[in-house]
Amino acid sequence: MSAPALPPRDSDRDRLVAHRARRRAVPGRTITVSGAAEILTAPDTFELTIGFDLQATSLEQARDDSRRRAAALLDVVSQRSIPDSDVQTQDLALQPRYDNYEHRKIVGYQATRNLVVTLHDLDDVEPVLYDMLAAGANRVDRVQFHSSVVRDKRAEARVLAVQAARDKATAMAEALGQALGEPLRVDEVAVDTWRPPAMNNFALTNDSTPQISDTVATGRIRVQANVSVTFALVRQ
Repeated sequence: MSAPALPPRDSDRDRLVAHRARRRAVPGRTITVSGAAEILTAPDTFELTIGFDLQATSLEQARDDSRRRAAALLDVVSQRSIPDSDVQTQDLALQPRYDNYEHRKIVGYQATRNLVVTLHDLDDVEPVLYDMLAAGANRVDRVQFHSSVVRDKRAEARVLAVQAARDKATAMAEALGQALGEPLRVDEVAVDTWRPPAMNNFALTNDSTPQISDTVATGRIRVQANVSVTFALVRQ
């Protein structure tokens, strides 16, 4: 007497469904669609680029004045308890000044130095800027807002973009009297920051609240992803 047939396991059933779908697929018939997603996330890191330019009649004076002013700026860093890992000197330069580039007569020297400071509290941005200017900085080149979770958010955006592409492909396949088969190719497409994404296959997520101090508003950072996906078409 033969043993009764066992019901198929989930993995066997999945393979059977995929096999039948492949048999129904029409060779060479595919659909390629794009998908886009954007996640808006609030900045949590603030990068200040502060510096100074000074002039002196002698090389030694320019060097010494530059060192004294740089030490004063670093003293602000120490007083504000900013970690060493969040401070970097950039664009350190000391060069001659000429009265006439044709005759190359040196009339003095110019010293230039930048300090890049990373802060993690919005309320510290303006006080640190004011302290730096009071200590001898005469340039605030830029204040940039960043997010420490951009990498994670971009991964989320890719998933949303693929889902948007699948939704678009499903609707188009149904309009053609076809069903959507398995994905055959997935490509990530470079984001064109000058062109807004097509809204008919666009997923938007706003996952955080921006910060606003008395005088500074962070807004949100746009994290985008674009994909192109090719699916097989299957007879219904």
